[in-house]
Amino acid sequence: MDDLELLVNGMNYSGWTSIGVTRAIDAATTAFTATLTERWEGNEGAAAQVEPWPILPGDACEVRLASFRMVVGYVDIFKPSYSASDHTINIQGRDKVADLVDCSAVHTPDEWKNVNLLKFAQILAAPFGVSVIADIDVGEPFAVCKLQQGETAFKAIERYARQRKALLMPDGAGGLLITRAGVRRASASLVQGENILNASGTLDHSQRFSNYLVKGQASYSPDSTGETEAHIEGAVTDSGIKRYRPMLLVAETGGTSSSLHARATWEANTRIGKAAAASISVQGWRQSPGGPLWEPGLLVYVRSSWLRMDGWMLIRQVTYERGEGGTTSKLEIVSPQAFDPEPPDGKEAKKGKSGKTGKRNIWAEAIGEEEPPK
Repeated sequence: MDDLELLVNGMNYSGWTSIGVTRAIDAATTAFTATLTERWEGNEGAAAQVEPWPILPGDACEVRLASFRMVVGYVDIFKPSYSASDHTINIQGRDKVADLVDCSAVHTPDEWKNVNLLKFAQILAAPFGVSVIADIDVGEPFAVCKLQQGETAFKAIERYARQRKALLMPDGAGGLLITRAGVRRASASLVQGENILNASGTLDHSQRFSNYLVKGQASYSPDSTGETEAHIEGAVTDSGIKRYRPMLLVAETGGTSSSLHARATWEANTRIGKAAAASISVQGWRQSPGGPLWEPGLLVYVRSSWLRMDGWMLIRQVTYERGEGGTTSKLEIVSPQAFDPEPPDGKEAKKGKSGKTGKRNIWAEAIGEEEPPK
């Protein structure tokens, strides 16, 4: 049976009563929690564990799920408790990228010219011993990358990642991966009455707006004028919102009209996509017996009449759990529009509002289009 392995300072600990590992495409770190009793029964005649285990916050750790490496990082929290009848401990931790999320970017110099996203991320991550790789084209170099006082290293990298419509997530080996979502499809579908244990959905338009305008200031250039430097902007619309609901944003970085348009696109798509979300639980951690794990970033076809859903969705987050309720995966899914690099009203095929059966598809209406299965 697939299991969790926790190695702390090189020692493999077992005997877990409940475990959970959470990965997401829009979270920089993978987090885990595990609970066990320190006096657990020995295996194959071995003596039961009776001595306190030497696990403390700050210890180096590695978490493997079904033999797949998930976390290379540190123990954050150690919580022992006991009563007259038992003695339990709870351990929580994250991968090494957590230091980029928690710690300020303190660097001299604090400004770089003609550096691309990957190089900028590598510079900020290096003092923390965190590697950075990319599985996408990170685009043209930025004219200037500059730190803001007090911001974390991750926030600084994220500001520039938005300009390139890129995502930042753990690579499973203690490093940071620059990527995009939805380039891979799950080998199995999620089907009501077959592999869906339970599900719930939410359609929420409260954070969607009719148009998005991003204003900024261009970086200095000998060929530019004060007028062209001070007044640049990018805008996109969301035709799914009929009322007048504008949003004005100030760009986090300098740039060009095209980069500000990309920033407006990112804001609109994120809000559109997350307006249509669902939580679906399935048995086990794998898509099929002996198959690959469910993973964030996968496109998965969902067919559920009770959710009124029949189409491709994107797995944003996966929580792998084992406890009294058995071994399950909880999949948080959103519309693929949430991480689409194209403007929300920039595609031609946007009129289909019904599923394959011709019935009303409220999820397609939520995002303004429906992508047919292939």
